[in-house]
Amino acid sequence: MAIAASSSVRVLCVDDEPGLADLAGSYLERAHEAIVSVSQDRVDEAVAHFDDSRFDAIISDFDMPEMTGLEFLEVVRETDPAIPFILYTGKGSEEIASEAISKGVTEYMQKQTDPDHYSVLANRVLNAVEQYRTERELEEERARFQSVFEQASDAMIIAEDDGSYVNVNSAACELFGRSEEELLGKTPADFTYTDFDFDTNWESFKEVKEERGLYPVEQPDGTVIVAEYAASADILPGKHLSVLRDITERREYERKLSLQKERLSEFAGVLSHDLRNPTQVAKGHIDILSNGTDADEWEQHQEAAFNAITRIDHVINDVLAISQEDGASRESTEVALSDMAEDVWQRVNPHGKDPQIEQDIVVSADEDRLERLVTNLFRNVIEHGDKSAIVAMGTLTERDGFYIEDDGPGIASEARDQVFEWQHSTKDGGTGIGLKSVKQITEAEGWSVKITDGSLGGARFEFSTEAGS
Repeated sequence: MAIAASSSVRVLCVDDEPGLADLAGSYLERAHEAIVSVSQDRVDEAVAHFDDSRFDAIISDFDMPEMTGLEFLEVVRETDPAIPFILYTGKGSEEIASEAISKGVTEYMQKQTDPDHYSVLANRVLNAVEQYRTERELEEERARFQSVFEQASDAMIIAEDDGSYVNVNSAACELFGRSEEELLGKTPADFTYTDFDFDTNWESFKEVKEERGLYPVEQPDGTVIVAEYAASADILPGKHLSVLRDITERREYERKLSLQKERLSEFAGVLSHDLRNPTQVAKGHIDILSNGTDADEWEQHQEAAFNAITRIDHVINDVLAISQEDGASRESTEVALSDMAEDVWQRVNPHGKDPQIEQDIVVSADEDRLERLVTNLFRNVIEHGDKSAIVAMGTLTERDGFYIEDDGPGIASEARDQVFEWQHSTKDGGTGIGLKSVKQITEAEGWSVKITDGSLGGARFEFSTEAGS
């Protein structure tokens, strides 16, 4: 950057010879209008002035009574290690020049009688100040970058040309589950799957300069963190920056959201099917009744319409129960299952055959859940058989639990894993929700359910209530 005339360059001129510092300052100001000079003929006062004021450069004589120019340089360097310091002396020698260079003097220049040499001195001052300001701005920029680098919540990594890590922040250590010492000198290939073709990917990145993608980080305990990264090549010559953010939870949330949408779509399909059919049945029979019918058929149509409406109510209750069921544990009580089953059968099939229910079966469960399970299974028997169906309930002999079976058509072995799915129904017009609800209740109670062939010729549902079954 060229120094503009409007940019002030403050120069401290120090010389013990009276008038020489003022003279040098005047010539410098005439050589370039940006230069503003301050003169001192005593080094101790120059030190105090330097401490109190900000200067862009110092021009100092060498041979002075209080301290030499190089001793003055040492004092200055304690405060500002980089400020341009020009040793301007009439007593020059190779020995002095060599010592001056070794102590870090910016320029070494001998005094001359020709006034034109002040233009040379001014140019040297301006060049030195220009470089000084540029380096200071770069250092401030590096300091700002380092501050952002260290305090960033995202993992930040700087790598060499070969891909090895040379700088990592604390967020990177947390993401990788490793200390800074464990990360430095390593490459991305050291922290992901073994089949990761690092060399090919790295060379491609250096060609395209920028890259975004996903990087699976394998932590020391085997946990895999999915990181989203953005990489930029040559942020400094031969230095490449990668910024990584853990999106494992976000991806899991997106996966669950996608699954919920899929289930909602299935749910809507099943619900529309299971409500549409009984609604049509109820409307049809009500329409017949409203248009007049024989007295001996009135009760038949009325009962059919009532049964259809009852079924709609049952589907709605099942839907509400499934949508509200979060799998959370509830208070279990000792439930008299035999008595409950008798009551449920009388409610769902009051004119059917008496059930074959073993007496005194007691189960530890949430009572509301258990009643819904039994109701759904009994309704399933009627829907896929008829009201003359026979149901039986008893305890399992080989493990804790109970069974419910019927004399209906049964369930084919290849279909037994599917009957608990949303859209499965073994009979046109049969509900696809009831058995889904049965499965959900079983899992919520911590039980298992298995379908086999029953002794009555139909399906047998076996519920194992053993812990961890």
